[in-house]
Amino acid sequence: MSLPNKVEVLVVGAGPVGLAAAITLSQLGRQVAIVDSSTTTRKDSRAGIVHSRTLEVLNTIGLAEPILEYGIRCTGARVYGSTNKILDIDLSVLEGATPFPNSVFIGQHDVENIFRSKLKQHGASVYTNMTVVDIRNAEQDLEVVFADGSITHTRYVVGADGAHSTVRKLANISFKDPTTGIAYDDPSFAPLFNIVFADVHIKKPTPSSLPRNSLYVHLNTFFLLVPLPSSNDTHDQLWRIAFGTPIGGPEIPHNPSLEYLQQQLDKRNPWDTRMEITDVVASSRYRMRFALAGAYYHPMGIGNILLAGDAAHVHSPVGGQGMNLGICDAVSAARAISAHMEAIKLNGHDNDSEGQAEADAILQRYSESRHAIGERVVGMTKGVTAMINLRTGWQRVVRNLFLRVVGTLAIFRRTAAWSMSGLENRD
Repeated sequence: MSLPNKVEVLVVGAGPVGLAAAITLSQLGRQVAIVDSSTTTRKDSRAGIVHSRTLEVLNTIGLAEPILEYGIRCTGARVYGSTNKILDIDLSVLEGATPFPNSVFIGQHDVENIFRSKLKQHGASVYTNMTVVDIRNAEQDLEVVFADGSITHTRYVVGADGAHSTVRKLANISFKDPTTGIAYDDPSFAPLFNIVFADVHIKKPTPSSLPRNSLYVHLNTFFLLVPLPSSNDTHDQLWRIAFGTPIGGPEIPHNPSLEYLQQQLDKRNPWDTRMEITDVVASSRYRMRFALAGAYYHPMGIGNILLAGDAAHVHSPVGGQGMNLGICDAVSAARAISAHMEAIKLNGHDNDSEGQAEADAILQRYSESRHAIGERVVGMTKGVTAMINLRTGWQRVVRNLFLRVVGTLAIFRRTAAWSMSGLENRD
């Protein structure tokens, strides 16, 4: 199957973000093609939760129900200092504010499979092994050039191709830490943390204080534990484990082994019951950095480039906001593109016309709205990460005491639930 030489919209990147954009565009009746440089879907350990706001957005394109059916419903988060629980985030306080007062534990790979099935229902599929190397102005549109020499013409390119986005670089859109101003690709842009993510099977029984409906966060040891759905958990249960290690500590392998993971789990496990890893499904190392695109929309000649997901923002995985924010970006971008196409159709194709300016304002509003949300999430995750990254004992004691005290306040618990759910990011 060959990529068409002309499409209305080209989506670059076939992760959950790109797939969400392509599905939305297809449902809006637009001709869309989605390409990816890889030949296979990624199975490494990445996102593991879908939040309330994302479920609201997915519900508009018929994807909330499949996610809910496959995943494990999450009722909140339990936060510990070391062994003592200091804060409960209860998502049930959101009832009445959203049709989805819960999050869903589900691995990114499973989300992608559900999205790909949906895309296939619309008669579309992913064109793999297609690496973008250039985007050029043409007389009537943009020429997107691929590594194999092929060219596709389009008026809209959606860059959903990750933190090292080729689309973003070709559009000359900046990508910097919004606090320090250091560019993402600058060698001096040192990561704050190494984080190990691993999806592992843990032998039953697990500690009795670990019901599989909650996210577990241990601040003193930077240890996260997330239940994941599995087709067979008769003898073992599938969990996502994550460990944070400050830069400058012992070197962490790129794909941590069972032995390494077990050693770290034994070291950080706060429960009396030992948790034995029987199998590693996927493992990876993530270097935590923060960056935000200067804009999410860039006009290029007669064409238009939009960014979504990690191509537009990267930040701490604490809180599980990355994939969620990206999916919401994607659906919003797709709708903006469709509205722009309709406005152009009504007003004609004169680039100097007032109608053209009004149409372009649709894409500009997408950029401004989603950029503001991205900036807020980057700032929020920076703050949470700094709170976790307290090194001295007295700082941790003060932090834990503070959270224990404010956690008794209903307004704080609701604010924490609202932030975790992503509902504050409605646009």
